[in-house]
Amino acid sequence: MNNPTVFDAQEDLQQRELFIKTHIPFIIYTTSSVIGRYISVENDEAYSVALEGFNQAIDTYKPEVSKFETYATTVIKNKIIDFLRHEKKHMYHDVLDEQIASQLVMPEPDDTLRHEIAEFSEVLTQFGLSFDMLADISPTHKDTRVRAIIVGRESSKHEAIVTEMYRIFKLPVNLVLKFVESTRRFVYLHRHYILSVTLIFSEDLKALQSWILETLKSKESL
Repeated sequence: MNNPTVFDAQEDLQQRELFIKTHIPFIIYTTSSVIGRYISVENDEAYSVALEGFNQAIDTYKPEVSKFETYATTVIKNKIIDFLRHEKKHMYHDVLDEQIASQLVMPEPDDTLRHEIAEFSEVLTQFGLSFDMLADISPTHKDTRVRAIIVGRESSKHEAIVTEMYRIFKLPVNLVLKFVESTRRFVYLHRHYILSVTLIFSEDLKALQSWILETLKSKESL
């Protein structure tokens, strides 16, 4: 059975539910790109706002405007920015100010990006992880997140680490500590997040790499 199109989703509720389900990684990626962290499907208000935007995009989409994913990206992004503006007293306000100040441009979800998101989701499953789980384990503080990204990126450069990682389907902490400068406590505490970054680089997912490297841009010269 073929996946439903946006036009199917506009006409039939069951088709819409299936259309949304197949686009959950896209919704997560788009929202995370705005707020600068993984989001949770179950317990994250940002996801609810993004889902509302995605439904709005389905309802209002016309093919002469653009590709649906390009249109949906704009609608979701605007919804999230409005949400963040109204939540300034909460944890997202510093992210919003930073994003607006730097005029961060989110990459359009083209065919390559959609393919990478789907591929990464499948790879995560092999390691017992999912986008939703990553939302819960993503470091809250940017400095911690940047440090974990650096460890993951450097780990991907060492064949011994990557080979063992795919053999045991988890992060080989001892090998990471052998080749990458860090502390055992830090690597163990953030092992799943570091693993996910290592996977993105070892799988050569260029579009997702670019998204990750945006986080590092303000912290180091790559």
